[in-house]
Amino acid sequence: MNNHQPTASIVNRSLSLIGVSVMCYAILWASPVTFFSRLFSFEHSYFFLQFERHFWQYLFAFVTVIILSRGHLWSYGINSQNLKTSMVWLSWLYAVTAVLTLLWILAGNELLPTDVANIPGGTNHTIILLLVFWMSSPVANQILFFSFGQSVLMKQWGDSMKISGIPVVVLFSALLFTFGATTSQFSVGPVSPVLTFALGLFCGTVYWKTNSLITPMLGQAFYFGLPLFIHILRSAIFS
Repeated sequence: MNNHQPTASIVNRSLSLIGVSVMCYAILWASPVTFFSRLFSFEHSYFFLQFERHFWQYLFAFVTVIILSRGHLWSYGINSQNLKTSMVWLSWLYAVTAVLTLLWILAGNELLPTDVANIPGGTNHTIILLLVFWMSSPVANQILFFSFGQSVLMKQWGDSMKISGIPVVVLFSALLFTFGATTSQFSVGPVSPVLTFALGLFCGTVYWKTNSLITPMLGQAFYFGLPLFIHILRSAIFS
């Protein structure tokens, strides 16, 4: 009997990893629906397509969370718990990102979002750009990978199994985030995925510590929106 319980626990944990991975990427696969894009004749607008993709991603993930939580959304990070602690974490993220960005620019390096080739010239699309990367992207990504993914895994794994003090569940959620999040991060060559993983690690850790997605959402909005903002500002000044 004692041997059976650890075996069952290992099986359940393994199945939870597979199930969460499959569900996350199934939602990512299903989210590029173009219903509204076709309805409003925006099929050729890269950022409207992105915005709609985030809408469907959010909708599919949020409905899944509602079903799993049975309406108790606060247990899946949809709350304002530990707000003071969350703001301290957020302040550190903003400060570190701003300092590293400034040092990168002062070193003479070009700082662009990874999808700069798809950004139209001028600033006519500024509003939709900001909606995509400062609102729809953070909400959709955080609900999918952390409110759903990390919450489900944490229920099976708990936080007792850690690597360097960080629960394995947080590391796995950050990995899913790295390969599935919106791509408007800093374009710094092969280091870009590493920085995205670091952001995912930050989001997962803060969610684990505070049980709230407020700071992870605001953190992703800042990190993904900053290179875009710098690019738009530079284009407006030098155009």
